[in-house]
Amino acid sequence: MINFKAIGQRIKRIRKDNNLTQEKLAEILCVSTEHLSRIETGSYRPSLSLIEKISDIFKIEEQFIMFGNNFDKKEDKYLYDKIECLSEEKKQAVKLILDLISD
Repeated sequence: MINFKAIGQRIKRIRKDNNLTQEKLAEILCVSTEHLSRIETGSYRPSLSLIEKISDIFKIEEQFIMFGNNFDKKEDKYLYDKIECLSEEKKQAVKLILDLISD
């Protein structure tokens, strides 16, 4: 079962993380502010095309909006997929490199 309230909360978080007002995001999406507000509260269900637009605008995975998986950015999923295919030895090498370059 799809949790539309959770979808709305994720959209709201994405909007706020990007310092956008409801008015500005609604304008970008070509919907009314009232419509976006009701989506964010879970009163309205967002269309798949609206979810696609949000995904494209913020360069995030549609799956993150829909289901809240751990990959909100497409680049994160890309890196995860690449690392997942490595041998254990290579994964350890990547871990060492990350430890060296991260603060």
